[in-house]
Amino acid sequence: MTAPAVQLGDRLADGTTVYRAFSLDGHRRVKATPPHSVRRRAYYRSKDHEDGLSVGLTPEAAVSRLQINFGYCSLPVEPVHKLPYNLCVHVDLAIKGHALICRVPPIDGNDEEREIAEAIAGELARLSRVETCEPYPPASIEESPLPTI
Repeated sequence: MTAPAVQLGDRLADGTTVYRAFSLDGHRRVKATPPHSVRRRAYYRSKDHEDGLSVGLTPEAAVSRLQINFGYCSLPVEPVHKLPYNLCVHVDLAIKGHALICRVPPIDGNDEEREIAEAIAGELARLSRVETCEPYPPASIEESPLPTI
């Protein structure tokens, strides 16, 4: 399925919270006792995601385009806008509930881009809070396989 073309809308207000899905198990560090933590790699942007880092305006929107997820984290927008990297978070008009963190350089770019991308990813991870390390939304009773007796 081809993703619709991105249509950036307004910059999100500083009081907004966005959500980033953990698309890989290694995007979060699960500890024996919470709080769990977000790993910087959860915020790596590859060159093939040229418009920015995907986030959702709700947890459901954050995970909606993934077949599998490993939970999600929350990220307040105001400190993202205040980072010294000129980042901005914009709503994506093409996909309901979707937004993008714009101006993040690719992790697979040149040495300078990679260095800045690492720093940004570390800051975004530090600002994030793990909400769940379990697949979201949880499977309903009807979807869960019942044990056989």
